[in-house]
Amino acid sequence: MKRLVPILRLMATAVLGFLTGCSNRSTGVDLGADDPEMATAVAKARATLPDYWQLFEHPEHGESDFSLKVEVSDKHGTEHFWVVDPQRKDGKIFGTVDNDPELVKNVKAGDRIQVDEQAISDWGYVRDGKMHGKYTLRVLMKHMPAKEAEMYGQILADP
Repeated sequence: MKRLVPILRLMATAVLGFLTGCSNRSTGVDLGADDPEMATAVAKARATLPDYWQLFEHPEHGESDFSLKVEVSDKHGTEHFWVVDPQRKDGKIFGTVDNDPELVKNVKAGDRIQVDEQAISDWGYVRDGKMHGKYTLRVLMKHMPAKEAEMYGQILADP
C-alpha cells in the first residue's frame, strides 16, 4: 500500500496537470455560458468557495494541488482558465495561468495574474489521490467520449 500511494499521487498530479490546462473547448466540449447545468455547477462552486479557502489555508488531510478556474475577458472574448499555485495576500488573490488562451490575448500560460474573486467559476484540489471540486468538469464529462469521461471519473472523488 505504501508504494501505491505515491503512484496514485503521481497519476492524480499528471491528470490534474492535464485538466488544469484545459478550457471547455480544449476538452472538445463547449456548452456555452447559458447552459443550465454549467450555470448550476458554477453556482455550486461559488457557494462552496469558503470551504475551499478553509482547506487552502489549513489543509487537514494532505490536500494539495489547489487550483481555481477563473473567467478572463478582453476585447477578443471571454475564456475560463485554470490557475495554479493560488495565493491570498493582503486581501488579494493571485495564481499562475496554466494553459494558453484560444480567444483572449491579455494572458498566456505561465502569467502570474491577480484574480477577482467574483471571476472564480470553479475550484479544485487533490486529497488521497482523488480530485475534489471540479464541478464544471463533472458537467463536461457528460458530453465527452466515454473513455475520456471514464478516465476523469476514476480520479474524481465523487464523479
